[in-house]
Amino acid sequence: MKERLLKYFKSDKHLWWTVTVLPGVYSILYLYTNNFTSVNSWIQLGNFLLMFILLPVVEIVLLDLAFKKWLPNHRSKLYWSYLIINFAIILSLCVFQGWRWKGLILVAIISIVSAFFTAKHYKKLVLILGLMTLFALANFTFFYVTRIVGTPEWSKTQDFEKLVFEKKPNIYLIQPDGFVAPKAAKNPEYQWSGTDFYSQLEENEIFINREYRSNYPTTLTSNSALFTGQHHYFNNGKIEGELFNARDIIVGKNAALNTLKSNGYQLNAILQHKYLLLNHPKVAYDYINVDYNDVNVTTSYISNNDYKRDLYDRMEVSSDLPQFYFVEVLSPGHISVSEWSAGTIEEEREVYLQRMDDMAIEILEMTQHISKKDPDAIIILAADHGGFVGFKSTGEAYAKPTQEIPLKQSLFSALLAVKAPTDFKSYQENIKSSVGIFSNLFHYLAARPVPLDTLDNSSYIFIKKEDVRGVYKYYNTNGEPVTEKIQL
Repeated sequence: MKERLLKYFKSDKHLWWTVTVLPGVYSILYLYTNNFTSVNSWIQLGNFLLMFILLPVVEIVLLDLAFKKWLPNHRSKLYWSYLIINFAIILSLCVFQGWRWKGLILVAIISIVSAFFTAKHYKKLVLILGLMTLFALANFTFFYVTRIVGTPEWSKTQDFEKLVFEKKPNIYLIQPDGFVAPKAAKNPEYQWSGTDFYSQLEENEIFINREYRSNYPTTLTSNSALFTGQHHYFNNGKIEGELFNARDIIVGKNAALNTLKSNGYQLNAILQHKYLLLNHPKVAYDYINVDYNDVNVTTSYISNNDYKRDLYDRMEVSSDLPQFYFVEVLSPGHISVSEWSAGTIEEEREVYLQRMDDMAIEILEMTQHISKKDPDAIIILAADHGGFVGFKSTGEAYAKPTQEIPLKQSLFSALLAVKAPTDFKSYQENIKSSVGIFSNLFHYLAARPVPLDTLDNSSYIFIKKEDVRGVYKYYNTNGEPVTEKIQL
């Protein structure tokens, strides 16, 4: 092996795959190790192979042919420059999800100029990249074997899927991401000045569950529990980041959508952004306001759809079928994800509360419009989690367990408010957490008694710090704050 490497370094031989396949394979392995749940579709893998390997191979082969013919003594400069520029482009697409033109142009200029002085050393870069690729392969293999292979199928068929509805009103499930409930909004971390919003909701007969909590602290983990009516416990502690196949569960066939579909409902998804479609899941909805051709193959999801206009337009489409609308709005969201991009705790609070102010106006406008156009509809406002205010960043929440009740409220005290006929009151009071929303709603529509409160209404978080790593319970099923590591 050593002799072959020395022979390669001393020779004038230039191998096309060293500046194309190696950077491409390394970048794909990096992308799949760090963002597996966002890119685990065949269409994305095919695109990555095309963009990161096949196209560069064609480019370098054609360029090398030209250099062999007209500039044979400068091929090493070509390979030096191409290796650096190609790797920079691929990493720009992988890490930053787009073309960072200023940076890429600067890299191109530096690599071309430096080629006149250091091109003879490009094979050393190839060796370093080869070692990096081997390490990346080992890292991905470990991740895939320990985190993905053998992941148990946690989503089971639910008893409520057999229910036959006697009432079939149109249903609007509006999810303002990270919108907190009154308890958190008034706590020392938030001190939101706009709490009269909650009174305005109830004046409009949209009544609030004041003790409601989300079961999990992120959009994917929380919505997976919501739409299946059951717990995943972070894939039984195997996944610490995004939940494996969560998007496929949320917008695909799940217990809630199956039940609605079997009872004749037409399913409509109105999304502000493409976040739930990142890994190109198979969609169970009859209508979605996002063109699949507009969904990127990378992890970029921003689209800023006019979700209110899309909802209002969809409401005008005539149909004899009862309608279910899922409206997902990624606002007010939460504080910054990492400390390096975050401001002070107070700055993060102010930015978040401004988005709360803006979203409160949007919610009131939407609910008033729906109530006017569809007065017999059931409207459910169900946030997926809290806003993380009080932490330096969302990452801090997962670093170590906390005992502080205001911080726990900041994670799990999410808005749940419902406009429904008065006979829904006892069912609404029975909803304690995300897993209970659809079960109670469906029992009401089927004219069945309020279901027995046998659900686990606990709230869970995954703590990543090695010495305390694991799944922790922050609220027990009775809504009492605890800090308990659970055994799975």
